Amino acid sequence: MSNRAALLLCVLLSFGCNAPGPGNEQEQSALTRQFIRVTKEVPAFGGVTREDGAWVVSLLDPEQRESAEARLRDIFQEDAAHISVRVRAPRGSASEQMKEAARDVLGVPGVGTLDFDETTGYLRVGLVEVEALESAQARLDTLGIPRDQVLFQAEAPIVAR
Repeated sequence: MSNRAALLLCVLLSFGCNAPGPGNEQEQSALTRQFIRVTKEVPAFGGVTREDGAWVVSLLDPEQRESAEARLRDIFQEDAAHISVRVRAPRGSASEQMKEAARDVLGVPGVGTLDFDETTGYLRVGLVEVEALESAQARLDTLGIPRDQVLFQAEAPIVAR
């Protein structure tokens, strides 16, 4: 077998082994699935964080607080009582340059995406494992990225088809 044929075979096998299918899809924790719902369903969602071991959901619009708290009760049931709701500034001051400076956060296991959201002025860090939040926060701290300029959100993993 020629080197070229062997290389082609290796490439084809590697893609085949990584292809989604029964038993090969990444399973997310129940907590991550709940926070994916929070990201999608809580009105004026402005990120999720942890403070002193407790979950905090931020909003970008104070008038949505009551609706947001109701959605959290629907999603988390009695555990919603342990989640704080805060309001943050509707507009951040992050930039593309800050996004470039934060790129190393993508090396944290459980972090899936990093983006600068021009509509809100915040960096968005997508977590495919919400349990990675504190590690991602710590990495951004070491990179000098202000926490108040970052929106953490849970998301499903991106799967190539």
